[in-house]
Amino acid sequence: MKKVLSAILAGTLAMSLLVGCGGSGGSDSGNSGNGGGAGGSGTTTTAAAGGDSSSNTSTGGQEITIGTSTDLTSLDPHNHNDTVSAYATRHIYNNLVRMTEDNEFVGDLAESWEYKDDVTVEFTLKEGVKFHDGSVLTAEDVKFSLESQKESAKVGHLVSMVESVEVVDDTHFIIHLNTPSNALISSLNHSGCAIFSKAHVEKILAEGKNIEDEPMGTGPYKFENWTPGASFSLVKNPDYFDPERAAQNDRLIFKVIPENSARTIALENGEVDLLVNVPSTDAQKIRDNDKLALDEYVSTHVEYFTVNHSKAPFDDIRVRQALSYAINKDDIVIASMNGEASTFDNYIGAAAIGYYDVVTKYEYNPEKAKELLAEAGVADGFTFNCYVAGATRATSATVIQANLAELGITMNIEQMEASTFYEKTGNGEHDSCLAGWVANAEPDNTYRPLFVSADTGAGGNRSYYKNPEVDKLVDDASVNLDKAAVQKDYETILKTLSDDAVWVPLYSPTGMLARQAGLQGVTPSAIGMHDFYSVHY
Repeated sequence: MKKVLSAILAGTLAMSLLVGCGGSGGSDSGNSGNGGGAGGSGTTTTAAAGGDSSSNTSTGGQEITIGTSTDLTSLDPHNHNDTVSAYATRHIYNNLVRMTEDNEFVGDLAESWEYKDDVTVEFTLKEGVKFHDGSVLTAEDVKFSLESQKESAKVGHLVSMVESVEVVDDTHFIIHLNTPSNALISSLNHSGCAIFSKAHVEKILAEGKNIEDEPMGTGPYKFENWTPGASFSLVKNPDYFDPERAAQNDRLIFKVIPENSARTIALENGEVDLLVNVPSTDAQKIRDNDKLALDEYVSTHVEYFTVNHSKAPFDDIRVRQALSYAINKDDIVIASMNGEASTFDNYIGAAAIGYYDVVTKYEYNPEKAKELLAEAGVADGFTFNCYVAGATRATSATVIQANLAELGITMNIEQMEASTFYEKTGNGEHDSCLAGWVANAEPDNTYRPLFVSADTGAGGNRSYYKNPEVDKLVDDASVNLDKAAVQKDYETILKTLSDDAVWVPLYSPTGMLARQAGLQGVTPSAIGMHDFYSVHY
């Protein structure tokens, strides 16, 4: 342990000299999890839609400042699938359905829906819902949004079962499916299924702009501004259609603070009201401070190390299995999370639907790793890169680096901003990377983007793993109406992923939100989809 920690300290010092400090990178998510590009550094994007932005800056009242470790990557719900970007877009836009705290799906923009048969679902929209520019939501907006989403490389998989959308009248439409689907309703809850204004999007595209240049929805907040790398803010929508979910504060300001200790200091001195990325090293300090509060919860968050299966020697299962035996997860939990996590062997969070304890548990065994490397013909080791975003994952990478060095393997760590990480891994430039995933209520939204062949790269499968058997099982689980058969599919998927050593699952962090003690209305979400509309003093 002394040797490993010494290597960590040396590696961290070297990395700080090479690349500077970074935050704990944002995680991918079944709700909002995988990528997109960020705006140019040093520029400010200001909303022009939904009213004069200058009037947005003079609302007064309560402003809630939220500290986050990384910046958003895009303000277009169809161009991102990461948690931090969803903090913005989920409050700007609405979906047809939403999930309650009890994991039940209820209408959001939809008043109701009815299955006419296995492949025909008729929806009724709530009447009089207005976009931020005052125009009224219609079924044409829904049709336009879902058809646009189907073209997205990042979230198109969520509506792959949708064949077409038939508009009946302004408040009624029918979704025709190309196959029965167990995932439709839960997918429509995903932030990637946000509903746009057709007229607004067509207008800004005609002007040569992108959706993220002027994001506008029906949500409880209007977009105010984004200064990449620094902050983004949302201002209360006073005309929100749902009074029970209307904003209880006047403005949300998300402040990007990459360095872990700096985030805690910002909370301690009152610079921020709420932290969504709580540094594990400071968790006890926050618990002991009577001016602060730490809200702990069970999370579906999983951190993992994966290699690019399309590149040698990682196309050899023996090499991947060797890495699974070579990495000491206990050291990673101590070094990266200060013990505020549990080591993990699975591919989906234990609190998530679709979790079954059927996987192979690769215990730390360097000798076994050496045997497998020798069988694979790489006993003398090899060199490869590892892409990471954020300080916490960089620390995990230094532990892995030290473990592999004992086997003669050289892993070069390349730390970068989150947007760069998503772009490069989406393009398959990496040999390996560290990443995270937060599963939502629908297992298909985890297994499909992460492990199906069609979603390699930007779609979410950064392992570039391709297995026709897994593809078929994921497809069957999404359409099979026999619950026992679906469970068997998911158990087989997990066992196959584990046998193939697709990842090295590392740990599951304890879910934590830190806040000023007087802040109310904070409700943690096990799937990372925290709502901030109810936060107030």
